Amino acid sequence: MTAVQGPPGAWAKNGTPIIDTHAHLLGGKRSGPQAAAQSALGIMDQFSVTTTIIMPPPQTVGQNLGDRLESYSAITPGERPGFYFLGGGGSLNVMIQKSVRSGNVTGEMRKAFRKRAEEILKKGAIGFGEMTAEHVSRRSGHPYVSAPPDHPLFLLLAEIAAKHGVPIDLHMEAVVEDMPRPENLSSTNPEVLKANIEGFERLLAHNRKAIIIWAHLGWDNTGKRTPSLTRRLLEKHPNLFLNLKSAKGTIKKTRLERKKALQPRWKTLIEDYPDRFMIGSDIKYRGEGRTSGGGMKVYRKILKQLSPDTQKKVGFENAVRIFKLPR
Repeated sequence: MTAVQGPPGAWAKNGTPIIDTHAHLLGGKRSGPQAAAQSALGIMDQFSVTTTIIMPPPQTVGQNLGDRLESYSAITPGERPGFYFLGGGGSLNVMIQKSVRSGNVTGEMRKAFRKRAEEILKKGAIGFGEMTAEHVSRRSGHPYVSAPPDHPLFLLLAEIAAKHGVPIDLHMEAVVEDMPRPENLSSTNPEVLKANIEGFERLLAHNRKAIIIWAHLGWDNTGKRTPSLTRRLLEKHPNLFLNLKSAKGTIKKTRLERKKALQPRWKTLIEDYPDRFMIGSDIKYRGEGRTSGGGMKVYRKILKQLSPDTQKKVGFENAVRIFKLPR
């Protein structure tokens, strides 16, 4: 299920090559993931993205996107560039939500969860994702999904990930303490968001061999995912990694950029911890020629604002190490 060749720098046209550690294939009304993959390849070639790690979006009970790891089995993108896959967003995530709704975790639930996680890895996934502990609703059909990050099944997933040496990609809005619903969020979200940072720290501490990638740094819907919080967590938790997402429509004060420049506190933090950051565009590739490459262009600009060594680490070296990709 993988198609990656050669060292990441072998064909970079635009400077530092990029490994995109977080993206999605959505297909379209008349096309599936295969067509979306072809759309992705064109953009990847344009911006020297040597590899993209694709995963199902985080899903909940009763949500049927038809997007699970099995959806990618027919993708044959060719020899260059290529894709790797994460799994669990369309299955493990749903199992966690069922457990949250039932209010308990039975032995049968744990057994089924472990079985599915092991199946995902046997099918060729190189980790678990996109998992979620706090996913806000931003539009119709985009559900609110929440689970304690230290839920027993998340802790079990950390144990499985540590055993196999694979990472977990986790989508989680930062909620430092119980807080009223932010004004930028609609009433499809609960009136009060529950604190999750202490639970997140318990997940990180549960098994230090489990690599947790906190996705979407720079995409913040609570205003609480700040450089100071991120620095504190990086200092305390050596198994915490982050991928960078630059996008409009989020709270401005915690965005990565302002007027096309990295905000100074984010830039300083990345330079202080160059081994802990990666690119994770969260681009939704579509078939039928409907995906714009503009979403990837911004990461070229971000990398150019970093020192040469940090550019290489954030651009591709960290991803090669964390996901155990070919060098």
